[in-house]
Amino acid sequence: MKKITLIIVLTLASVTALSSRAQEPLLKIEQVMTPQEMQQTGVLTLSSQQRDALNRWLVNYTLRVVTAAQAANQEPPKRQLGDRVTSNCSPAIESTISGEFHGWDGETIFKLDNGQIWQQSQYDYTYSYSYRPDVTIYETRAGCRLKVEDEDETILVKRLK
Repeated sequence: MKKITLIIVLTLASVTALSSRAQEPLLKIEQVMTPQEMQQTGVLTLSSQQRDALNRWLVNYTLRVVTAAQAANQEPPKRQLGDRVTSNCSPAIESTISGEFHGWDGETIFKLDNGQIWQQSQYDYTYSYSYRPDVTIYETRAGCRLKVEDEDETILVKRLK
C-alpha cells in the first residue's frame, strides 16, 4: 500500500512538472524500486531499450491507477435540490480564463473572470497557449465539461469555488 501511495504521489508530481526532454519518461522504475528490488527482479539486467519500455509501461500503468482512484473518489456531478435535479454547470456557464491558458495536464486549475474556480477531473493532456480565452462549461451525462475557444478537445471538470 505504501508503494502505491508513493507511486501516486510521484506520478502527480511528475505529471505537473515539465520535462526538459519530451522523450524522457515522467516516472522511472529507479524512482519506485530500491536497488535491492531491482537486483532481485532482474531489472538491472535489462537492456536500455527494455528499461525504456518498462518506464513507458510504468507511466501508463500509474496514470491508469491514478485515474481509477480519482474516479472512485469523485463526487457525483449532480445534486438533488428539492424535487429538481441540477448540477453546478446547468445552465451552461460562459466566462473567460483569467490570464494565460497553457492547456491541461492532469489536475489543471482553471480560474475564471466570474470568480469561479474549476479543476480538471479526468486525466488528459493537451497543450495550447492563449491569453484570456473564452470558455463554456456545460453539463453532460459524465459531468461538467469545459470547452476553451479555438480548442477542438474538451475536458471534464469539477467546480472548486
